[in-house]
Amino acid sequence: MEPGSMENLSIVYRSRDFLVVNKHWDVRIDSKTWRETLTLQKQLRHRFPELADPDTYYGFRFCHQLDFSTSGALCVALNKAAAGSAYKCFKERQVTKAYLALVSPACSGTRPGKPDDHQLCHRQEQHRGSGPHHVHRGHPRL
Repeated sequence: MEPGSMENLSIVYRSRDFLVVNKHWDVRIDSKTWRETLTLQKQLRHRFPELADPDTYYGFRFCHQLDFSTSGALCVALNKAAAGSAYKCFKERQVTKAYLALVSPACSGTRPGKPDDHQLCHRQEQHRGSGPHHVHRGHPRL
């Protein structure tokens, strides 16, 4: 994936109540400081100015968080009722987040100051046969 920019916000899903975007790595979700030149909040405001809600602190209702260095799907509620529904689903653990780590180079040895690739690959092999590590125990209305 290329680095994030104001122009390359990828939309995964959109409905009347929710917007799911693919957050880029090394992009903060929100910030009130002028130093942050690129945030998901700014990308959303640039692409969808009509969806910004002045009644919220950041202009958007983020249903959950992803770390700065983590890329992936992030759900944004487009109204107060949808935000409440999403909050309830996360609180009651009806929705889970799953992470996939991609390691490169492929299991070829060790690098100075880095985790042993063999150990990482061994852990991957231990988990490979046990199926997915996340279970969806309910579905929020999207």
